[in-house]
Amino acid sequence: MSKFLVSLIDRLNFIVRILIGLGLLCMVVLISLQVAVRFILPKLGMPAGLPWTEEAARYLMVWVIFLGGAIAARHGLLIAVTALIEALPSAPSRLLRRAALALLAGIFVAMAWYGWQWTQFGADEISPALTLSKFWLYLAMPVGCTLAAVNTLVLMLRNGEAHEALAA
Repeated sequence: MSKFLVSLIDRLNFIVRILIGLGLLCMVVLISLQVAVRFILPKLGMPAGLPWTEEAARYLMVWVIFLGGAIAARHGLLIAVTALIEALPSAPSRLLRRAALALLAGIFVAMAWYGWQWTQFGADEISPALTLSKFWLYLAMPVGCTLAAVNTLVLMLRNGEAHEALAA
């Protein structure tokens, strides 16, 4: 069962990676368009403005950050101080690593919960340039943190399996 669950999460992470790549690509296109409209067109005698591109790129950046953090959590790439874990013998080191990952997953769950509360609170706000509900912007936090919590638990599970295989 756990292998099926890990495989399912890894497939979801593959889709999230594609979304992150598309988000980054859209950000580059939007900012390039904004630079062209703001600086190049006026030099050609065609002043224009596209204020929505800056806002859209900013909102995409928020989504890319939260989704990217979730993917980083799956691979143990979040910033960490590991001096104590590395200094301890094998068994206490594994125990402390699992405890730290469990605490991190709990923090992500709490962030997802409060992020959802914030999302509901801000659902009536409208963005100035895009005229979208800020619900879609604020939704990045609960989605990203939920995925990060799941990925942290999968990392904890996979580390446990790897350590058990080494011990055998």
